[in-house]
Amino acid sequence: MKKLLATLAIALSFAATAQENVTIYYAFSPADSIANYGRTLVQEANRIQTKYNFMFDTKPGAGNAIAANFVKTNPNTILFTSSAFFIRPEFYPNESYEVRDFREFMPFCTSPVAISSVKYKSWDEVPKDRPLNIGVSGLGVTTHLISLQIVDKYPNAQAVPFKSTSEAFMGLISGSLDFSLGFLTDHHAWASDPARKVQTYVLGITGAKPMLGYKPIAGMGFNPVTKLLNIPHHMVVPVTTPDAKFKEWRAILTQAVQAKTVLDSYKADMCEPLVLKDNELDSWYTEQHQKWKKLTTGIKLN
Repeated sequence: MKKLLATLAIALSFAATAQENVTIYYAFSPADSIANYGRTLVQEANRIQTKYNFMFDTKPGAGNAIAANFVKTNPNTILFTSSAFFIRPEFYPNESYEVRDFREFMPFCTSPVAISSVKYKSWDEVPKDRPLNIGVSGLGVTTHLISLQIVDKYPNAQAVPFKSTSEAFMGLISGSLDFSLGFLTDHHAWASDPARKVQTYVLGITGAKPMLGYKPIAGMGFNPVTKLLNIPHHMVVPVTTPDAKFKEWRAILTQAVQAKTVLDSYKADMCEPLVLKDNELDSWYTEQHQKWKKLTTGIKLN
């Protein structure tokens, strides 16, 4: 009897102190530098409190639709995504999800996209009379949208989908692609290192201002809309998430996101912080939905 009571006491004690798991799912490859935002965030969140055990995981594929649909149907999950979240349903409404089934939880930051090549040192060298392949992080995502601006100038070009920007970049390094679209610092690390066996060249970036010495492609004869195509990285949750949990999680993660480790991960990607108050989340979500809907209107995918 004493042994039984002792076992029950231990079980009750464990139940009283057990943490509730909450998983943040990144919608692309764990090899992406952007994934570090999630990793550093959960480390800090678990350091500052004990009620919840935040975890980080990934579910890449289908332009973030796999992760979005998983989070939608699984409690205690948060989706870490990008502007692809708003774009994918516009391009593939029958193979995606409903934006209205989610709500904004927390924006991280906004980063430029780099266009790189190993075959061409400048746009002047790019031929217009031969097929060209552009590596993108899936179909119906931001890099796909940007690639269409390249196709507009080079009609023989086509987008080649990968699960992530990091996988697309490896396709470039292997020589199977003419161009790859991805995050600036990932591409800059290769382009700026003469010791690399494969030399890469950053031909330009999205956005309206130069970064790390690279110029926006908007000033190189491409559509000025590319000034608007920097990528916001953010987290959303299903609208079915209990309001009490939403507030608790957000209070914890709003504190955690201010940690130096998290902010340093932004700086590593030249990602400009997006700081929103609680009462600004819904309007930002609506604005982003409308922005990307407008930017995709009239675009037909082959």
